[in-house]
Amino acid sequence: MAGRFYSDEEILTIKSMYMNGFSDNEIAKVLNRSVIAIGIKRQRLDLAQRFVEKRNWENWETEYLKNNYGKLSIPAMMNHLDRSYNSIITKASKNNLKTKKRCSLEERKKQADDIQELADKGYYASEISKMLKINDTTVYSRRIEFGLTIIDGHDTERYHSKMEKISKIFWSKERG
Repeated sequence: MAGRFYSDEEILTIKSMYMNGFSDNEIAKVLNRSVIAIGIKRQRLDLAQRFVEKRNWENWETEYLKNNYGKLSIPAMMNHLDRSYNSIITKASKNNLKTKKRCSLEERKKQADDIQELADKGYYASEISKMLKINDTTVYSRRIEFGLTIIDGHDTERYHSKMEKISKIFWSKERG
């Protein structure tokens, strides 16, 4: 289903606001459109982010990335370095930086045993992830991979199915 057509006035508003530094979110509010619709229209008008000034990486930034990549989250590094997600990923790739290795099968089995032991004691998945210092996705991945029975502390079925989808996608790539 196609959306509403853009009037000439709306197109001028998008161009003008974008060139004056307004975000897609701000433009969307003014035109009563979705942020995604504005982003798509902006790209079709050839107003992609190419006007953003690219800056070279300073030595301290590169060192920070080397020391923290795989240890800190990418959003945390984005915030500290004032860099985009793609900028950090690209720089990490150019410096042959990799995130930490995946667990071996033995490590995953040990983790699954620890998870099931805590689940049998009545802890929720979110509590287990905090206690074992792993994220919720890992708990759900082990649940899917090893058929664990875990009490779900979240009330919504949507959250539960989202975590299962993430786990299934991860394990469908035949990681070992």
